[in-house]
Amino acid sequence: MKKKALFATSNYWNSPFQVGTHHIAKELVKKGWEIAYVSAPISPIHRIFSPTKEFYDRYEVYKKGGEMHGDGQVWSYVPGALLTPNNKPILSSEFIYNNWNKLTYPNINKLIESKGFRKVDLLYFDNGLQNYLLDFIDCKKSVFRMADKNSGFSNHTNALGNAEAKLSQSVDRVLYTAHTLEEHVNSLGPKDTLYFPNGVNLDHFLQKQEQPIEYKSIDKPIVVYVGAIEEWFDFHLFNEMAKMMPDIAFVVIGPDQLAKEHIDDRENVHILGRRSYDQLPAYLQHANVGIIPFNVKDYAHLLDYVNPLKLYEYMVCGIPVVSTKWKELEYINSPAKLAENLEGFVEAIRETVQDTDKEKYISFAKKHSWTSRVDNLLKEVLE
Repeated sequence: MKKKALFATSNYWNSPFQVGTHHIAKELVKKGWEIAYVSAPISPIHRIFSPTKEFYDRYEVYKKGGEMHGDGQVWSYVPGALLTPNNKPILSSEFIYNNWNKLTYPNINKLIESKGFRKVDLLYFDNGLQNYLLDFIDCKKSVFRMADKNSGFSNHTNALGNAEAKLSQSVDRVLYTAHTLEEHVNSLGPKDTLYFPNGVNLDHFLQKQEQPIEYKSIDKPIVVYVGAIEEWFDFHLFNEMAKMMPDIAFVVIGPDQLAKEHIDDRENVHILGRRSYDQLPAYLQHANVGIIPFNVKDYAHLLDYVNPLKLYEYMVCGIPVVSTKWKELEYINSPAKLAENLEGFVEAIRETVQDTDKEKYISFAKKHSWTSRVDNLLKEVLE
């Protein structure tokens, strides 16, 4: 009989942000597992106040009762509820965090049971929103993977913190992605823990891709950023770099609302917006440097606990990485150049933009494949 896992996740299956949870699930699919992938819920309030493309993508999945992927091995679903947890008044209450699942339509528990996932080999969480599953799912083993210190986010609430603490104490093992998270995880009183950093999908990024059409008109070395563009992105640093290096093309890929507001309009700056996960290898393979320009000065309470997925994805494509320095990056001891200020960032880009030793970076990334990560997880948790 095939093994089964239920993933209680923050991001939906086809999100443009393919995070660690996605990759872990896909590695299990390769091993023949059947997966239920249940994301964070949506509500009518989202439709009224945040009618983004992402919301409508999730809404379509909800309306269809979920989607099947991977030759029927994966059922992905986005629950719909009358009210869902948020950092707004009333919605941030303990009551909503503990009871939103009772306001789902169709009832999420009944739907999960109808899909055959009431009993599973592995129950996996990456957030504290879906603790109701602890009392509903019959599982052999359960894990909570903590990828950030969530109290560092502006939308964090006390109720979410309490939910994460309860979850940490209830599952068989808490996985943490950064060395710097260990103390925080231990303070929550878990039964057991495992350091479980991010990795990289080698097959996806090593397969050679054609040059993106946008690159064909760029006659300068390309420095690329791919990922979330939120308040912790150092817009001042980025603008000053672009100003000081007009002979370098700076390409930005990701949600572009804040980028268009805060990044200066320059001839050597190209804001491309979102690209799908399938398109990313082409943009990375044909760039010269990958950058992680984060504002550690103002957001150390968040960034010091991050093990950046993009570092591995940049490197497996054979490009050097220049990043702002923070604690976890120093622990990783990768070939990335870590800069503490604007001058250091500019100098590091100047040094690496001509670096053609792709194998140095690819070799580092190959030591951190998702396949080896998941093999270790199964050995540690299920055996």
